[in-house]
Amino acid sequence: MPQKMRRNHQMKGTSGCRRWVRPQGSLELKQGEIHLWRADLDRHMDSLPVLEQTLDAGEREKAGEFHSEADRNRFILARAILRTILAKYLNTQPGQLTFCYGPQGKPELAGGSVRFNVSHSDGLALYAISGVHDVGVDVERVRPGVEEDVAGWLFPLRAIRFLEALPQPARRHAFFQGWARMEAYQKARGEGLALSFENFETFLHQRDLVLFGPREDLGEAAQWWLHGFFPRRGYVAALAARGHKCRLRYWRWHASN
Repeated sequence: MPQKMRRNHQMKGTSGCRRWVRPQGSLELKQGEIHLWRADLDRHMDSLPVLEQTLDAGEREKAGEFHSEADRNRFILARAILRTILAKYLNTQPGQLTFCYGPQGKPELAGGSVRFNVSHSDGLALYAISGVHDVGVDVERVRPGVEEDVAGWLFPLRAIRFLEALPQPARRHAFFQGWARMEAYQKARGEGLALSFENFETFLHQRDLVLFGPREDLGEAAQWWLHGFFPRRGYVAALAARGHKCRLRYWRWHASN
C-alpha cells in the first residue's frame, strides 16, 4: 500500500488507529468536543522530579502506597501530567489545581469547570477532557492468557459463546476491548471499578454503542455514548461520554508542550 494511502487508511473509521499530534498554541474545548490525550509515561521519567512538585499532599501519600518503584513513578507522572493538561485549559499553574472526589472516588475539579477522567496501563496513560459531558476512559494492554479460559469468568453464557466462537487473536482483542468499554462506562457514571459481568456481552461488539443508564431524579434515562479505539500498538481503549456522539480530538502530551 502506498505511504499516503496507508496513512489515510489509518486515520479512518470509528475504532481505527488515529494520529495523535502535539497541540500548537492555546487549547479550547468547543461545543460538542471531547479531547483525548496520550502520554507515554516511561519516556518522560527524566521529568519526574519537576512534575512531582505539582502534586498535593494526598497524591504524594497515595504514591507512597505503591511497593514497586516503577508503579509509584508511573502514578506520579500520570497524576502530574493530568495537572499540566488541565492547567492548559484553565490558564493556571498545575500545582494550584484542587481536586475533590465523588462517593466512589472519582476525581473532579473543585468548581467543576472542566470534566475529565484518566486511565493508565503499564507505561501508557490516557486522559479524556470535556467541557460539559461526564466522561470515562479506560486503556488496557492486550496480553495473552487472561482471556484463555473465558468459561472460568462470571460471564453470562451469551458472552462466553461470543468469545469462544472467535479465533485468536480476535478473541483476545474482543475481550480486552469489551473490558475497556465496560470500565469506561462505569467510570463515566462515577461507579468506580465495581465490575458487574451481567451485561458483558453488550460491550463485546466491535462498534460504537449507545446505552441508556438507570433513570435519574428527573425520570429520564441518561444516554451514554461508548467509543472504542486503539491508542498505540498492543493496547486497546474506550471512551464513554454522557449524551450523544461527540467530535474527538487526539493530542499527544510531551514535557515541552
